[in-house]
Amino acid sequence: MKRLALWLWGCLALASIGCRAAPPPPATLAAPPAAELLAIGLSSSAAPLGDLVAEPYAATDPQAGLTFVEGNETALVADLDAGTVDALLVHVPPRGDGYWHNPVALDGLAIVVHPDNPVRALTSAEVQGLFSGAIDNWAGLGGPNLPVVPVGRERGDGARALLTERIMAEQRPTIGTLVQPTNEALLDAVAGEPGAIGYTMIGALDERVAAVTIDGVEPTPNNAGSQNYPLSTPLYFVSPEEPQGELRAFLAWLQSPEGQTILSDKYGRVR
Repeated sequence: MKRLALWLWGCLALASIGCRAAPPPPATLAAPPAAELLAIGLSSSAAPLGDLVAEPYAATDPQAGLTFVEGNETALVADLDAGTVDALLVHVPPRGDGYWHNPVALDGLAIVVHPDNPVRALTSAEVQGLFSGAIDNWAGLGGPNLPVVPVGRERGDGARALLTERIMAEQRPTIGTLVQPTNEALLDAVAGEPGAIGYTMIGALDERVAAVTIDGVEPTPNNAGSQNYPLSTPLYFVSPEEPQGELRAFLAWLQSPEGQTILSDKYGRVR
Protein backbone atom coordinates (compact mmCIF):
# COMPACT_ATOMS: atom_id res chain seq x y z
CA MET A 1 0.00 0.00 0.00
CA LYS A 2 2.81 2.35 0.79
CA ARG A 3 4.34 1.78 -2.64
CA LEU A 4 0.94 2.35 -4.30
CA ALA A 5 0.46 5.60 -2.39
CA LEU A 6 3.90 6.83 -3.44
CA TRP A 7 3.16 5.89 -7.05
CA LEU A 8 -0.18 7.77 -7.01
CA TRP A 9 1.45 10.83 -5.41
CA GLY A 10 4.11 10.88 -8.15
CA CYS A 11 1.51 10.68 -10.87
CA LEU A 12 -0.44 13.53 -9.36
CA ALA A 13 2.70 15.66 -9.10
CA LEU A 14 3.56 15.03 -12.75
CA ALA A 15 -0.01 15.89 -13.77
CA SER A 16 0.07 19.14 -11.82
CA ILE A 17 3.33 20.13 -13.52
CA GLY A 18 1.81 19.39 -16.92
CA CYS A 19 -1.24 21.55 -16.15
CA ARG A 20 0.71 24.63 -15.19
CA ALA A 21 0.44 27.54 -17.62
CA ALA A 22 3.45 28.10 -19.86
CA PRO A 23 5.58 31.07 -18.79
CA PRO A 24 4.73 34.27 -20.69
CA PRO A 25 7.07 35.28 -23.49
CA PRO A 26 9.62 37.93 -22.58
CA ALA A 27 8.26 41.47 -22.87
CA THR A 28 9.38 43.40 -25.93
CA LEU A 29 10.06 47.12 -25.71
CA ALA A 30 8.12 49.31 -28.11
CA ALA A 31 10.34 50.80 -30.78
CA PRO A 32 10.88 54.54 -30.30
CA PRO A 33 9.09 56.73 -32.83
CA ALA A 34 11.15 57.42 -35.90
CA ALA A 35 12.79 60.84 -35.93
CA GLU A 36 11.23 63.27 -38.35
CA LEU A 37 13.97 64.80 -40.44
CA LEU A 38 13.48 68.29 -41.84
CA ALA A 39 15.57 69.64 -44.70
CA ILE A 40 15.68 73.43 -44.59
CA GLY A 41 17.15 75.41 -47.47
CA LEU A 42 19.27 78.26 -46.13
CA SER A 43 20.44 81.30 -48.08
CA SER A 44 24.24 81.53 -48.14
CA SER A 45 24.09 84.94 -46.45
CA ALA A 46 21.83 83.52 -43.71
CA ALA A 47 24.11 80.57 -42.94
CA PRO A 48 24.86 81.70 -39.35
CA LEU A 49 21.22 81.06 -38.45
CA GLY A 50 21.74 77.33 -38.83
CA ASP A 51 24.54 77.36 -36.26
CA LEU A 52 22.44 79.44 -33.87
CA VAL A 53 19.33 77.26 -33.81
CA ALA A 54 20.34 73.66 -34.57
CA GLU A 55 21.44 72.62 -31.08
CA PRO A 56 18.83 74.56 -29.04
CA TYR A 57 15.98 73.25 -31.19
CA ALA A 58 17.24 69.67 -30.92
CA ALA A 59 17.19 70.07 -27.13
CA THR A 60 13.49 70.96 -27.23
CA ASP A 61 12.57 67.93 -29.36
CA PRO A 62 15.11 65.07 -29.44
CA GLN A 63 13.01 63.28 -32.10
CA ALA A 64 13.30 66.18 -34.53
CA GLY A 65 16.22 66.25 -36.93
CA LEU A 66 17.28 69.36 -38.82
CA THR A 67 19.43 69.43 -41.93
CA PHE A 68 20.36 72.77 -43.46
CA VAL A 69 21.05 72.98 -47.18
CA GLU A 70 22.97 76.15 -47.99
CA GLY A 71 22.89 77.75 -51.42
CA ASN A 72 21.90 80.38 -53.92
CA GLU A 73 18.29 81.46 -53.38
CA THR A 74 17.21 80.73 -56.95
CA ALA A 75 18.64 77.21 -56.71
CA LEU A 76 16.97 76.72 -53.32
CA VAL A 77 13.56 77.65 -54.73
CA ALA A 78 14.10 74.99 -57.41
CA ASP A 79 14.89 72.48 -54.64
CA LEU A 80 11.69 73.48 -52.82
CA ASP A 81 9.67 72.99 -56.00
CA ALA A 82 11.29 69.57 -56.49
CA GLY A 83 10.53 68.52 -52.91
CA THR A 84 14.16 67.97 -51.92
CA VAL A 85 13.83 70.54 -49.12
CA ASP A 86 10.81 71.13 -46.88
CA ALA A 87 11.13 74.88 -46.43
CA LEU A 88 13.47 77.83 -47.00
CA LEU A 89 14.96 80.60 -44.90
CA VAL A 90 15.68 83.40 -47.38
CA HIS A 91 15.71 87.19 -47.63
CA VAL A 92 13.75 87.44 -50.86
CA PRO A 93 10.65 85.21 -51.02
CA PRO A 94 9.93 83.65 -54.42
CA ARG A 95 7.39 85.38 -56.60
CA GLY A 96 4.09 83.79 -57.46
CA ASP A 97 1.05 82.48 -55.64
CA GLY A 98 2.37 78.98 -55.01
CA TYR A 99 4.29 79.79 -51.83
CA TRP A 100 3.52 80.54 -48.19
CA HIS A 101 5.91 82.78 -46.25
CA ASN A 102 6.21 84.38 -42.84
CA PRO A 103 9.05 86.44 -41.28
CA VAL A 104 11.13 84.91 -38.48
CA ALA A 105 13.73 87.69 -38.03
CA LEU A 106 14.76 91.12 -39.25
CA ASP A 107 18.08 91.40 -41.05
CA GLY A 108 19.63 94.02 -43.30
CA LEU A 109 21.99 94.45 -46.22
CA ALA A 110 25.40 95.46 -44.85
CA ILE A 111 28.02 97.23 -46.95
CA VAL A 112 31.53 96.10 -46.03
CA VAL A 113 35.09 97.24 -46.72
CA HIS A 114 38.60 96.09 -45.89
CA PRO A 115 39.38 96.56 -42.16
CA ASP A 116 42.26 98.95 -42.98
CA ASN A 117 40.03 101.27 -44.99
CA PRO A 118 39.26 104.30 -42.78
CA VAL A 119 36.00 105.06 -44.61
CA ARG A 120 33.28 104.01 -42.17
CA ALA A 121 30.30 106.08 -43.31
CA LEU A 122 28.60 106.23 -46.70
CA THR A 123 25.36 107.50 -48.14
CA SER A 124 23.14 105.32 -50.30
CA ALA A 125 24.11 107.48 -53.29
CA GLU A 126 27.82 106.94 -52.59
CA VAL A 127 27.32 103.18 -52.36
CA GLN A 128 25.60 103.27 -55.74
CA GLY A 129 28.53 105.24 -57.18
CA LEU A 130 31.09 102.80 -55.76
CA PHE A 131 29.37 99.72 -57.21
CA SER A 132 28.51 101.33 -60.55
CA GLY A 133 32.03 102.63 -61.15
CA ALA A 134 31.07 106.30 -60.98
CA ILE A 135 33.38 106.56 -57.93
CA ASP A 136 36.55 104.67 -58.75
CA ASN A 137 39.01 105.82 -56.07
CA TRP A 138 38.65 105.94 -52.29
CA ALA A 139 40.50 109.25 -52.10
CA GLY A 140 37.35 111.04 -53.30
CA LEU A 141 35.58 109.88 -50.11
CA GLY A 142 38.35 110.76 -47.69
CA GLY A 143 39.96 107.35 -47.90
CA PRO A 144 43.32 106.12 -49.20
CA ASN A 145 44.51 106.69 -52.74
CA LEU A 146 43.39 103.25 -53.83
CA PRO A 147 41.21 102.12 -56.74
CA VAL A 148 37.77 100.88 -55.71
CA VAL A 149 37.37 97.12 -56.21
CA PRO A 150 33.68 96.12 -56.07
CA VAL A 151 33.01 92.55 -54.95
CA GLY A 152 29.56 91.04 -55.52
CA ARG A 153 27.55 87.86 -55.71
CA GLU A 154 26.27 85.80 -58.63
CA ARG A 155 22.84 86.15 -60.20
CA GLY A 156 20.09 84.55 -58.17
CA ASP A 157 21.59 85.52 -54.82
CA GLY A 158 19.25 87.28 -52.40
CA ALA A 159 21.81 89.84 -51.17
CA ARG A 160 22.55 90.82 -54.78
CA ALA A 161 18.82 91.18 -55.44
CA LEU A 162 18.52 93.49 -52.42
CA LEU A 163 21.47 95.61 -53.57
CA THR A 164 19.88 95.92 -57.02
CA GLU A 165 16.48 96.87 -55.62
CA ARG A 166 17.45 99.11 -52.71
CA ILE A 167 20.67 100.75 -53.96
CA MET A 168 21.40 100.34 -57.64
CA ALA A 169 17.94 101.09 -59.08
CA GLU A 170 18.60 101.71 -62.80
CA GLN A 171 22.38 101.63 -62.43
CA ARG A 172 24.26 98.49 -63.39
CA PRO A 173 27.23 97.11 -61.42
CA THR A 174 30.53 97.94 -63.03
CA ILE A 175 31.94 95.32 -65.39
CA GLY A 176 34.99 95.09 -63.12
CA THR A 177 32.99 93.61 -60.21
CA LEU A 178 34.60 90.48 -58.75
CA VAL A 179 31.72 87.99 -58.60
CA GLN A 180 31.85 85.42 -55.80
CA PRO A 181 29.84 82.17 -55.55
CA THR A 182 29.16 82.23 -51.80
CA ASN A 183 28.94 84.64 -48.91
CA GLU A 184 32.11 83.16 -47.38
CA ALA A 185 34.01 83.70 -50.64
CA LEU A 186 32.82 87.33 -50.77
CA LEU A 187 33.98 88.05 -47.22
CA ASP A 188 37.35 86.45 -47.95
CA ALA A 189 37.72 88.51 -51.14
CA VAL A 190 36.96 91.80 -49.35
CA ALA A 191 39.33 90.86 -46.53
CA GLY A 192 42.09 90.17 -49.05
CA GLU A 193 41.85 93.39 -51.09
CA PRO A 194 42.55 96.79 -49.43
CA GLY A 195 40.44 98.69 -51.97
CA ALA A 196 37.49 96.31 -51.90
CA ILE A 197 33.86 97.04 -51.17
CA GLY A 198 31.27 94.29 -50.92
CA TYR A 199 27.98 93.39 -49.29
CA THR A 200 26.58 90.75 -47.00
CA MET A 201 23.78 90.57 -44.44
CA ILE A 202 23.94 91.91 -40.88
CA GLY A 203 23.51 88.38 -39.49
CA ALA A 204 26.56 87.20 -41.45
CA LEU A 205 28.99 89.95 -40.43
CA ASP A 206 32.27 88.91 -38.83
CA GLU A 207 35.68 90.34 -37.97
CA ARG A 208 37.18 89.72 -41.42
CA VAL A 209 35.57 92.90 -42.76
CA ALA A 210 34.38 96.30 -41.52
CA ALA A 211 30.75 97.33 -41.93
CA VAL A 212 30.00 100.98 -42.74
CA THR A 213 27.10 103.13 -41.60
CA ILE A 214 24.53 103.91 -44.29
CA ASP A 215 22.92 107.35 -44.22
CA GLY A 216 24.16 107.73 -40.64
CA VAL A 217 22.78 104.45 -39.25
CA GLU A 218 24.88 101.47 -38.16
CA PRO A 219 24.04 97.98 -39.48
CA THR A 220 23.26 96.27 -36.16
CA PRO A 221 20.63 93.71 -35.11
CA ASN A 222 18.90 96.35 -32.96
CA ASN A 223 18.71 98.85 -35.81
CA ALA A 224 17.45 96.14 -38.13
CA GLY A 225 14.83 95.14 -35.55
CA SER A 226 13.62 98.71 -35.15
CA GLN A 227 13.87 99.17 -38.93
CA ASN A 228 15.83 102.39 -38.41
CA TYR A 229 18.54 100.98 -40.63
CA PRO A 230 17.61 101.99 -44.20
CA LEU A 231 18.50 98.60 -45.72
CA SER A 232 16.57 96.48 -43.19
CA THR A 233 14.70 93.48 -44.56
CA PRO A 234 12.91 90.42 -43.13
CA LEU A 235 14.31 86.93 -43.16
CA TYR A 236 11.44 84.75 -44.37
CA PHE A 237 10.37 81.19 -43.69
CA VAL A 238 9.02 79.91 -47.03
CA SER A 239 7.13 76.67 -47.74
CA PRO A 240 4.88 75.42 -50.55
CA GLU A 241 1.85 75.74 -48.28
CA GLU A 242 1.06 76.59 -44.68
CA PRO A 243 3.33 74.33 -42.57
CA GLN A 244 1.92 71.38 -40.63
CA GLY A 245 3.34 68.81 -38.21
CA GLU A 246 7.02 69.05 -37.36
CA LEU A 247 7.58 71.84 -39.88
CA ARG A 248 4.95 73.96 -38.14
CA ALA A 249 6.52 73.17 -34.78
CA PHE A 250 9.90 74.39 -36.02
CA LEU A 251 8.42 77.64 -37.35
CA ALA A 252 6.51 78.18 -34.09
CA TRP A 253 9.73 77.68 -32.13
CA LEU A 254 11.61 80.21 -34.30
CA GLN A 255 8.89 82.77 -33.58
CA SER A 256 8.56 81.87 -29.88
CA PRO A 257 10.18 83.95 -27.10
CA GLU A 258 12.91 81.30 -26.76
CA GLY A 259 13.64 81.21 -30.47
CA GLN A 260 13.57 84.99 -30.82
CA THR A 261 15.99 85.39 -27.92
CA ILE A 262 18.43 83.00 -29.59
CA LEU A 263 18.09 84.70 -32.98
CA SER A 264 18.58 88.15 -31.44
CA ASP A 265 22.29 87.37 -31.10
CA LYS A 266 22.60 88.22 -34.81
CA TYR A 267 19.17 89.38 -35.97
CA GLY A 268 16.41 91.79 -35.09
CA ARG A 269 13.34 90.32 -33.43
CA VAL A 270 9.97 90.11 -35.13
CA ARG A 271 8.21 89.34 -31.82
